[in-house]
Amino acid sequence: MGNAIGQVIDHGVGIAISPAALVAMIVILTSRRGRPNGLAFALGWSTAIGVTVAALIVFNGYAAAHRDGTVNPWVFWVKGALGIALLLLAARQFRLSLGRSPRVVLPARLRDVNGLTPQACLLLGATIALANPKNVTQIISASVTVAGVTPGHGERAVAAAVFVAIASLCVLIPLTLHLADDSRASATLRAWRRWTDRNNSAIMAVLFLVLGARSLGAAISGLA
Repeated sequence: MGNAIGQVIDHGVGIAISPAALVAMIVILTSRRGRPNGLAFALGWSTAIGVTVAALIVFNGYAAAHRDGTVNPWVFWVKGALGIALLLLAARQFRLSLGRSPRVVLPARLRDVNGLTPQACLLLGATIALANPKNVTQIISASVTVAGVTPGHGERAVAAAVFVAIASLCVLIPLTLHLADDSRASATLRAWRRWTDRNNSAIMAVLFLVLGARSLGAAISGLA
């Protein structure tokens, strides 16, 4: 189990570094109904990731990701393909970072953030979590990793829970800060948003490069 947890940590971090989710949460928390809407957004984010990775782990288990005590070779082919996709995304982000770094693009729903309900924020959190190609690659990678290295259902459940917890840090940290001290949190959250907007392309370029190189390296090592 420790092996599986160790291998999904980087996939969880890959999702947690999500400027769009961080900025969306900050916008929601600094709105009129920040507390209930922020809780709903975080719940939607975590639930979407958790349900998706759980379903994929079950599917990969039936597809014999773990066979005869070893990882099935197709797992490494999947990781290799995801690694190449991430490296291509890294190249695109590096080109963007050479120019003026674009601001984080937020969903149109957030233009009227004060009119949002908790139900809308729940759906918004799930949508942002699963509409990001980077997040999808990390969910797939985590699912094939967990299914490939752990034969037991209990071990898979624990590894998946750790993955979801880490992947949710981008929304849980600002939410916790807001709940702990609403009066002081607003200035800190707005400063985080300004920094994220300024460095969005550079952050994503480096992240894609690291995740892509690690995934491709794991594939080459597993197939060698």
